[in-house]
Amino acid sequence: MRNLTGEQRAEERTSTWLELFFDLCFVVAVAALARDLHHDPTFGGILRFIGLFVPVWWAWMTYTWYATSFDNDDVPYRVTLLAAMLFMLGMAASVEGVGHQPGGTAGFVFSYAALRVLLVWLFLRARYHTPQRLRGFVNWYAAGNALGAMLWLASLLAPPPAIYVLWAVALFVELLAPILAVRALDEPKVSFHPRHIAERYGLFTIIVLGESVLAVASGTAGTEWAPAAVFTAVLGFVCAACIWWIYFDYVETTGMSLAPRPAFYWGYGHLAVYAAIAAFGVGVQLAIEGAAHVESATLAAPAGGIQFGLVARIILAGSVAVYLLAASFVQYVNQHSLGERIALARSALAVVLVLLAILGSFLSSPVFVALVAAALVILTVLEKIHAAQPAGRP
Repeated sequence: MRNLTGEQRAEERTSTWLELFFDLCFVVAVAALARDLHHDPTFGGILRFIGLFVPVWWAWMTYTWYATSFDNDDVPYRVTLLAAMLFMLGMAASVEGVGHQPGGTAGFVFSYAALRVLLVWLFLRARYHTPQRLRGFVNWYAAGNALGAMLWLASLLAPPPAIYVLWAVALFVELLAPILAVRALDEPKVSFHPRHIAERYGLFTIIVLGESVLAVASGTAGTEWAPAAVFTAVLGFVCAACIWWIYFDYVETTGMSLAPRPAFYWGYGHLAVYAAIAAFGVGVQLAIEGAAHVESATLAAPAGGIQFGLVARIILAGSVAVYLLAASFVQYVNQHSLGERIALARSALAVVLVLLAILGSFLSSPVFVALVAAALVILTVLEKIHAAQPAGRP
């Protein structure tokens, strides 16, 4: 097992096959959350999606950062990670039952608490191999996850809505633990693999985006290839391509040689990036299903069936708006790799998309998605033109 040394590692590594397997298991939970939102496209469904997305994302994030700080790949670590995958699948299987079935809620809580306990075991094991000056760092991580697990298990004894309050308190404790752990260091610059952590985040972005593309495909298959639905699906894929382009044009600049505060901003900010991409896939799927009911040849107004309602428009356009703001934030705090003009353009487009979602009741779903796609294409082209200009030119 390699230890934290407090110094920057000279060598770098790429993601292992086990880590890629681990990411895929987490995406199963993301897919379950997206499916749950698709079945309940209401404001309550949106809040439920966000509330359950946080623990899923946090579980992935804590294991990812542990792996990059304690770079071990021995048998006990592999077995522990495989067990964590099993409990993550348990979370995925119980998502739809949370709040609706006692077994679903208990399954979600037990699975998540087990993930915390396994992480505590990993940190206690790592503590044995770390020098004395770094043990406070490890102790804070272990204590935060242990307390979080106890609060999650205790929540099963509380009736709604107190159970959800305890979940929020537990997550707050867990989110606070890394901050306190870093503050416990004399030199608050913990060693990790900079390229490895950026790669893990990028790979998870790709996998979540792939889940959104899968939603486009499955939505099209369920409409018997209605022309309006196919047209909407193509536009949805164009949006996904722009989302990919906007993120990965700046991922190579992720040096991750950051001070503690911007590093936390960068890491925590990806919560909104991942949640927005997952919700975007749901929005496109709802748009495709709505387009299948459009009978007007002009596609100028909703006709013949289901309209593309306010909540569906907010899920689609609102998720893209949140993505633009979140991606801009994490890219800007990363050594200001994002220019201020691009950040301003993205922010302006986010505002336009929110207004379009609120005021676009007269638009059919194909036209609505076409406007979103056109806006993203224009933004992507402008960003490429800006990036191609020599430094100092307006």
